[in-house]
Amino acid sequence: MKNTIKVEKNKPFVSIVVPVYNVEKFLNQCIDSIINQEYKNFEIILVDDGSTDNSGVICDKYAQKYDWIHVFHKKNSGLGLTRNYGIQHANGKYIMFVDSDDFLGATSLKKLVLPLNEKKYDTVIGGFTRVNDAGKISLRKEYNSTSFFNEKVKNEVMEKMLGNSPRKNDSIKMSVWNNLYSLKLIKQNHLRFVSERKYISEDIVWDLDYFQYSKSVKVVSSAEYYYRFNPDSLSHKYLLNKFDMYVKLYSYLLKEVKEENLSKDAIKRLQKQFFINVKSSIAQEKNNNFFEGLSTVRKICNNLVLRKAIKEYPVNELDRKQRIFLQLVQKKCTFILFIIFKLGLEK
Repeated sequence: MKNTIKVEKNKPFVSIVVPVYNVEKFLNQCIDSIINQEYKNFEIILVDDGSTDNSGVICDKYAQKYDWIHVFHKKNSGLGLTRNYGIQHANGKYIMFVDSDDFLGATSLKKLVLPLNEKKYDTVIGGFTRVNDAGKISLRKEYNSTSFFNEKVKNEVMEKMLGNSPRKNDSIKMSVWNNLYSLKLIKQNHLRFVSERKYISEDIVWDLDYFQYSKSVKVVSSAEYYYRFNPDSLSHKYLLNKFDMYVKLYSYLLKEVKEENLSKDAIKRLQKQFFINVKSSIAQEKNNNFFEGLSTVRKICNNLVLRKAIKEYPVNELDRKQRIFLQLVQKKCTFILFIIFKLGLEK
């Protein structure tokens, strides 16, 4: 690809922010995959979030070798706040976030930057490929190439990031990786990530904040961002207060959706994703002892926020398994639900 985009002399076009925390096993692969991009007009910002392994040392070695790789070391604060630190030190026109256990295909950045030659997009979104620790592919999500402008950014992009509609899987992944965001929009509107310690999914909160200001989005047909599934992430590991965190996230997003005057379809999408998170909260109880697990499932079924969401949702439009699950929750069949998940019969 011929680079026809004009940028300020000695300034990178893209700032790639990589939050780093105790990931020495995968860090070299991540950084090397960025260095080896076919498109070259970028800087790498490595933010070491108080790592206790050799991650910080690895970062320093790369910075000593390449003058366009910048390293910052700070006290541990979590993924969201570490990305904010990277934003503060970004010099590019666009910014991209890469998690330090993920890696990129050689033309990943090239495919994201190419539409910007048209000079009419403030945001570019790409797909992804999910892999396990060994790099084996388990899912490939590649979108059709499409453009969205003005109100359609809210109606077609922002709403779909909230989740799937009742009848089909038509969402856009609510992640911040493999996207190019306008650094100008971010700084003009003082946008920052919330901590995942406050809201279990900081990515969707960011996207909801950012896309209310975006006026032109290009979705590209590319899945060259390799996302490594991490069973130890907050959304996958056992958390005593996982359900409470999901209720807090849902309530916050519902308030935001209503304040932004998004459609009723947006609320349905948000509710469907909430039900998926509820299912995850119940599923983790299979590893708990019988009485504590049953007590937690009972608490979930009695939650008023959840019961209101089910009451408002068109449950009959869901497929059979999803419909039965919500009906069991609605009828407070706590013992049946607990046993179903304990025995792995929900799959």
